[in-house]
Amino acid sequence: MKKRSRVLQFLMLGVTFSFACLCALAQVAPGSGGWYTATQAANGAKAYQKTCANCHGVNLQGAMGPALVGKQFWLTYGGKKVSTLWAAVHTEMPMMAPGSVSAQNSTQIMAFLLQKNGVPVGTKPLDDTVDLSKVLPSR
Repeated sequence: MKKRSRVLQFLMLGVTFSFACLCALAQVAPGSGGWYTATQAANGAKAYQKTCANCHGVNLQGAMGPALVGKQFWLTYGGKKVSTLWAAVHTEMPMMAPGSVSAQNSTQIMAFLLQKNGVPVGTKPLDDTVDLSKVLPSR
């Protein structure tokens, strides 16, 4: 009888652990499925070089403008809605002509920035309307 009770306890522990793992994966799901496509990021790299690199550096390391990669990026945008990044890229930049970058190029530049900061690529394109309420991960 004690042996059967031990087996049952072990099975319950296994079920509980499996359920906890599934719950943890479900919480990570928005970022784990990817936030943008590889094509968007590649196009964003080109748009970034034309529009942003003079101030933010060829490698996003910062120059006249702040760095857009690493600690500085995560301090500014980590844990915030995508709309915060959208506002900076689409409406506040470039400094000498705010709001002059098209919505498509702004979305692609955002995809490039996300890629360079380790946010996962996916198969669904980043959308400049639907995805603005998503929250970027914190680092």
